[in-house]
Amino acid sequence: MYVTYQYYKEEYAGSLPEEEFIKAERWSEAYIRNLTYIRGDIFASDLDMIKDAVCAGAEVYASYRKKQESNGMQIKSESTDGYSVTYVNEQTDGQTLEELMQKKAYEAVKMYLLPTGWLSREVRFCNGNKQCCNSL
Repeated sequence: MYVTYQYYKEEYAGSLPEEEFIKAERWSEAYIRNLTYIRGDIFASDLDMIKDAVCAGAEVYASYRKKQESNGMQIKSESTDGYSVTYVNEQTDGQTLEELMQKKAYEAVKMYLLPTGWLSREVRFCNGNKQCCNSL
């Protein structure tokens, strides 16, 4: 586990219960590792921005799990006289709840990871004289 629950509560000021955070944190780590694998092992670094990205991803995942348990239906408004219920719909036509969650997770972690260079897809080549160049 890269981020401790203590860090999540005290430094990130998160509000998930510990059991829920532990499950979501594992997913967030896997998601971030998938985004950054080309650059190396992101979790070898101990930057707070990376920890915050894991926390942000965990919160998105926990939110997604709650929506999944309620069949993705969240009430926007309700009327009792003629019984009318309107549901919140963040998804576009044809978009699955998982696709929406991944889009939201990317936006959440991008804020923390973009300044660190971990989301760059550039590959760096260095010769024996320590002269390096970037390439796609």
